Amino acid sequence: MSPRLTDHRKEQRSRQILDAAKSVFIRKGYGAVSLKDIIEEAGMSRGWIYLYYQTKEEIFEALLDRQDLEYEQYLEYLKAASSSMWEVIITLYTQQLHDLEQMEGGGMMSAFYEYFLVGWRDSPRRELLERRYERGIERFADLLRTGVSRGEFTPVMDLSEISRVVSSFQEGIVTHSITVGIKQADTSMQFNALLHYLYSLLQPSAGQAMDFLSLREEIQ
Repeated sequence: MSPRLTDHRKEQRSRQILDAAKSVFIRKGYGAVSLKDIIEEAGMSRGWIYLYYQTKEEIFEALLDRQDLEYEQYLEYLKAASSSMWEVIITLYTQQLHDLEQMEGGGMMSAFYEYFLVGWRDSPRRELLERRYERGIERFADLLRTGVSRGEFTPVMDLSEISRVVSSFQEGIVTHSITVGIKQADTSMQFNALLHYLYSLLQPSAGQAMDFLSLREEIQ
C-alpha cells in the first residue's frame, strides 16, 4: 500500500506540477502544450499528475489562481512599502514593462491571451474571463479609492470608469507588445503615455507631481 501523503507533501507536489506547467507555457504558449509536456517537465508519472489535475486546462486555470494570489500579496506589499498610491501605480506599470522586456514572446502573458482570446467562444472560458476582468477592474479601482481616501487624488471621473478605461489601454499595449514586439510597439512610450493620461484623470495632489516626474524615468 502506498504511504499516505501529508497535506504538506500534497501541496509540494501540486506546486511542483504548477511550476513545471508554468515553465512549459512560458516556452511554448498555451495551444502548443500537451499534458505530456507538463508531465515530462514535472518529472512525475501520469498517474501522479491525475491525482491532482485531469486536464491541461485545469492545470492552467490553477496556475492563474496561484498567480492571482501572488499578485494580491505583491500588491499588499507595495501598498505598505510605498509612500503613495501613485508610486504603487508607477511600480506596477514599470514591473509589467520589465516582464515584457525579459520574456521573449510575452511569457505567461502570451499564454493567457492565447487561452482566453482564442477560446472566447467557449462559454465556461468566457465566463471565467469575465469574472477575472471584473475582479481586476475592482482591484485597481480599490487602489484608486485608497489614494482618494488619503487625499492623494482628485479624480475627474468615477473611479470604476477610470479603471475600465486604463485597463483597455493597458491590455492593448500588452497585446501589441506580444504580437509585434516591444520595439515596434514602442512599449515604453505607450506606458508613459498611459501614465500621463491616468495622471490627468486622477489629478494627484501637488506633492505627487514631482514624484511622478522622477519615478516615470524608470519606465523609459
